[in-house]
Amino acid sequence: MKVFFYSVLCLIAVVVIAGAIGYGPTRTQWGHDGVDSMIAMAVICLSAAVVAALPIGFVAPRWPSYIGQAVMAGTTIRLLLTAALGYGYQRFAEPHLGSYLMWAGIFYLLLLAVETSFGVVAVRRYYVTQPKTGGAPA
Repeated sequence: MKVFFYSVLCLIAVVVIAGAIGYGPTRTQWGHDGVDSMIAMAVICLSAAVVAALPIGFVAPRWPSYIGQAVMAGTTIRLLLTAALGYGYQRFAEPHLGSYLMWAGIFYLLLLAVETSFGVVAVRRYYVTQPKTGGAPA
């Protein structure tokens, strides 16, 4: 469960830092509508990433031999949830598309890197390989 909490803390930190760095240039380039789009994408990507971290946090301590599948399931959940929430927001809120699409890519890729890193940590920490028994090497 520690991996889940550290993962969520890092996801939040990455979103806050990226948003703080990008606030000024976004406001200069696209104004208030651009900042609104940036914040919307931050919330969409972060919420999808937190939901995607749940399978790792749930499976790792209970069924360590399935941690690889949980990591892949989390990545798939994040991809589908980000796409669905992003499409819904774009369809109904009609945000500034330049800012929206740019920040969608930035937040998605940053959070993908964090999620992948914690997936590797979880696999290394929880997955236990069974030693080969008997027989000569092939």
